[in-house]
Amino acid sequence: MTNKIPTEDDWADYDREFALDLDVNYARDQFFGKSNAEMLPQYKDHVLMRAEDLHWMPKKPFQYYVFGFRDFVRNGDFGFYESSDAASAFLSLILQKLKEQPDHILPVISELMKDVEYIAANQEMYAADADIYGNYMDVYNEILSLAKHT
Repeated sequence: MTNKIPTEDDWADYDREFALDLDVNYARDQFFGKSNAEMLPQYKDHVLMRAEDLHWMPKKPFQYYVFGFRDFVRNGDFGFYESSDAASAFLSLILQKLKEQPDHILPVISELMKDVEYIAANQEMYAADADIYGNYMDVYNEILSLAKHT
């Protein structure tokens, strides 16, 4: 993980065929120039929107800001009814990146796996009903398999 806030050049480095300019620009407007600590309050009550922003980010910004999102989910400072959405969005983001853009996630996946496992193993703590959110351990196992075989 890099501790350096992504630069303008980092944000400009994205695959224009994969990302819609509007989505990348919106994510940039929300995150650019901010540290992970500064972004933590932005996840509260807006966790699904910020997770969507992370999805559209270029590689270097994603590799920086995914750790802030992880910290938000692990710290548990959630808005009303946000815990299950936060945990689910985090796990879904990691899985989606492994499937769609492994080059974005593989360089940092080893640093995230213990947190992915913790979140998946504590589905009840996140008040995430398996009938609604699915089984987090199933998602973890898929992430683990993709991380090893990609």
